[in-house]
Amino acid sequence: MKISKIEPQKKNKNRSSIFVDGKFAFGLSNEVLVKFDLHEGDDLDDETVQNVLLESEKQMIRNRAFRLLRYRSRSTQELKTRLLRIGFDDELVAGVIEELMQNNSLDDEKFARSFVADYTKLRPRGNVYIRRELTKRGIAGEVIEHLITNRDEKVVIEGLVQKKLSDLNIKKPKDRARAIRRLLTRGFTPSVVYEVIREHEKC
Repeated sequence: MKISKIEPQKKNKNRSSIFVDGKFAFGLSNEVLVKFDLHEGDDLDDETVQNVLLESEKQMIRNRAFRLLRYRSRSTQELKTRLLRIGFDDELVAGVIEELMQNNSLDDEKFARSFVADYTKLRPRGNVYIRRELTKRGIAGEVIEHLITNRDEKVVIEGLVQKKLSDLNIKKPKDRARAIRRLLTRGFTPSVVYEVIREHEKC
């Protein structure tokens, strides 16, 4: 097999069409083209073609992964699940995921710390919620427990009561029940919720 022509694609200048023995064979990103140093007139064997196409597929997976990560940060499991759902090969996805972990584009501990910070300062949620959501995202249990242990949930509840529940008179039974319900639905630990509410009842 011989590369008879390499032609830039009209709709995507970052890709080229490869013609083998006078017929269109496949399209490649220019990055893959340069990586394999392909030129018109080069002879190709089956192994080279296979390697080129595999690398091209991996490049597509990388590009999609980076687009997803630019949209929002994701855990390793989230990103892998999304890529597989798109339809990419599971072995190639696993290889790209490993690359992203090695160059720190994917870091589950960093993701978890950011998640906890967001749900502490921006959208206050309780430890029950954080534990459940991080577990769903595949974060290791020891990482979750370490972050939760170093988080003062009571302080978060106090701030929420002052800012979001200030319209309620906790000494009144109906308002007390409403405050408890709102806090529990936000995933706060029941025992801590009742402790804070009892303290406010005494004020």
